[in-house]
Amino acid sequence: MDQYLERELIKVEDMIGFYASRVVSYPLVPPEHVYFSLTNRCCLRCVMCDIPKSPGRQEDELDTEETKKIILQIKDLGVRHLIFSGGEPLLREDLIELVRFARASGIPWVDIITNGILCDDNIVEELIQAGLNHVTVSLDGISGTHDSIRGNGSFQKSARAIDLFNYHKQRLHVSSPSVGINFTILNRNIGDMLKVVEFAKEKKCNAIVFQPVLVSNVSMHERKKNALWPSAAEMPDLEKNILELLSLKSGQQDILIYTDDAILKGIPGYFRGKRAGKRFKCYEALKRIVITCDGKIWSCKGIYGDLKTGSLRQIWLSAQAQNVRRAVNVCKDHCLQDCVYFPMDISGQVRGFLSGIKGAEDRNIAGKRLISRMDYCIDRLREWSTSRSLGGFVRRRREAGKLSSLRKEVLNKCRTGC
Repeated sequence: MDQYLERELIKVEDMIGFYASRVVSYPLVPPEHVYFSLTNRCCLRCVMCDIPKSPGRQEDELDTEETKKIILQIKDLGVRHLIFSGGEPLLREDLIELVRFARASGIPWVDIITNGILCDDNIVEELIQAGLNHVTVSLDGISGTHDSIRGNGSFQKSARAIDLFNYHKQRLHVSSPSVGINFTILNRNIGDMLKVVEFAKEKKCNAIVFQPVLVSNVSMHERKKNALWPSAAEMPDLEKNILELLSLKSGQQDILIYTDDAILKGIPGYFRGKRAGKRFKCYEALKRIVITCDGKIWSCKGIYGDLKTGSLRQIWLSAQAQNVRRAVNVCKDHCLQDCVYFPMDISGQVRGFLSGIKGAEDRNIAGKRLISRMDYCIDRLREWSTSRSLGGFVRRRREAGKLSSLRKEVLNKCRTGC
């Protein structure tokens, strides 16, 4: 099984695990990823970012050794994807050392999210040699549009960072890190949405993510509109561009528009203040962990642990974490952020994945692993059904039955080897 197929299989396995975890409001599988904010310091003052309003002090940040101890706990929890973010993570002088340490500890995928402003030849080459898997550059428009959002001259520096990564990858004859762009949709950059896709293709980027601006990236639960929201007059252009992105996504071969179709379709309604509907389910505190630069475990529903006083595993399985998951389970105001969402059609996702595997041997290997994951989740759902409230009992038995039916379907598709 090649590397790409292996990673896609892991995603589907995780999807099944998260689906069952949400039913019981308890993590049956490790989180998909950890966002580790290494610093609140930043070299830009972006119009949509609230972090500079309450900047942290460098002396309050976890030091190198404290950070390494947490990285080992992340690995021991079974997490395969670690994302260093900020603020601006390149303001940490030990970032390259931390990337190298995380990869050496056995975490398969280590990424950074950066504005790219501080990238130079030495930094980029060292990040590549440290084993960085992916770099995401925040880019919210072309030239003047981006500069109006993130600061004068920032576009050229961010674009140059992309060029540097591509140049040194070619020079060193390596394919990693892959390069992506994060585009935050707000009123002043609607006209640049399609332009950025073309820019990304020209720059040989691997992926681009579109996400709607939050009222506050510190208090994600806030839902009131602000000055960055598109006006009623701007909404037709937004809807037109969304439709074009969906069309490009379905036929795009040279760059991945990573944002899920359902997220893209839901963005106009989000800006109109409409609730996303039952098809959107949040997986905060199941799909991801967010660690702040001073060691707190953060969620949109509040802080639920401190790594200076407890271990990551203890916090992840604590009553405080359970309270967050229960609050998320009844939340109706979805933020449409990809990091806490995935498609709810488990059966369709599994069918689509298996049908896309051409080789019988790979299909049988994948089928065995998916059946194993479903067996585990079915057993856990049935166990929880016997000791919880009647309402929970009914729902958990129902979901266990759905997975059982899906298991039979997978078994039939892979009968020769499963």
